[in-house]
Amino acid sequence: MTLLTNLVPPYRRAAFGLLAERAKAVGGTCHFICTDAHEPQHIWAQETEKFSRRPLWAFRIPLGENRRLSFNFGVTRELARTAPNVLILSGFGPTMWRAQRWAKKHAIPTVVLFDGWLGSDTAYDNRVRRALRQNMIADASGFIAASSRGKDWFETFGVPPDQITVSPIPTSFAPPKAIPDFNHRLFDILWCGRTTSAKGFETFLQTARILKSRQAITKIGIVGALNISKVKRKVAEHGLLDITDIHPLLPPERLPGFLNQAKICLFPSHNDAYSVGVIEAISCGTLVLASDAVGCAPDVLVSDQILPPDTASDWATACEELLTNPGKWDHIRATQSASITTNTADHHARSIWQAVLAARSRSRDAA
Repeated sequence: MTLLTNLVPPYRRAAFGLLAERAKAVGGTCHFICTDAHEPQHIWAQETEKFSRRPLWAFRIPLGENRRLSFNFGVTRELARTAPNVLILSGFGPTMWRAQRWAKKHAIPTVVLFDGWLGSDTAYDNRVRRALRQNMIADASGFIAASSRGKDWFETFGVPPDQITVSPIPTSFAPPKAIPDFNHRLFDILWCGRTTSAKGFETFLQTARILKSRQAITKIGIVGALNISKVKRKVAEHGLLDITDIHPLLPPERLPGFLNQAKICLFPSHNDAYSVGVIEAISCGTLVLASDAVGCAPDVLVSDQILPPDTASDWATACEELLTNPGKWDHIRATQSASITTNTADHHARSIWQAVLAARSRSRDAA
């Protein structure tokens, strides 16, 4: 099989390695082709991987923040070289569309792997994008969603539910074994992510200001500052500089040291297709509050832990109730932890493998 993706992020490396091992165990091969070598606004360590991947040459157009559009060269040549009997397409870019055209011409079934859902898709909606996705879904033989919302999104295109596999995204690192209790954590609330408007950074600062005025917090942390000086100015404008630790973007392997020192981690995003950050925070023993724009939120949180992204007063009230009730905090933290038991590399690899086998079977039946 061959998997075509934009890049291989840390949270998928182990799963892709296990997928390659599965293919090898049955006498096959698993090839990985990437449209990009890295993603802007992320720091990912280069690690030895248990699989090989080939990057494609490309002409790239920046789309703002960490997004860009890649026009790649040589994708059909790479596909011919790998000669897959199933092609997995991670996403809906122009290169994925060309790859699927090639696969259809050679009677090779395709499986679409997608982390998004209706809410995130709407944020970037346009006629070309919509048509591209409709056509690719119509020609695919299998589908892998990252959340129940993703499954529902595929169904809006007419995909039968039994053709959709839900495979939650794993964490980027091994969670810490020692989880501090409520009274032994440095931060009352923590920001962990890019400090952008789209991620809801302003709501975080407004929430912190309200909590400070109520004397409900004594220490906050910010991890992911894109510009330290600019973030310091914003923090100072909100009267928070005296209680705030500010850190730049950090590689995933350094995040557990901050996440398990926080009582609550906030994700007031306006647009987050899935949010692996939510899963990673929970895996480190942090209680999470997330906005209703976070794709995985309904799968791991309950309704009063999911808030509109712009209502800082609601976020402050929710935080204050938890910070003044350690028993409730511990119960919710444990419940959230129990909700991510399938967010593992093994489960992810196994789910992809099963979706591939099912797609091949459906393709043979259709023939």
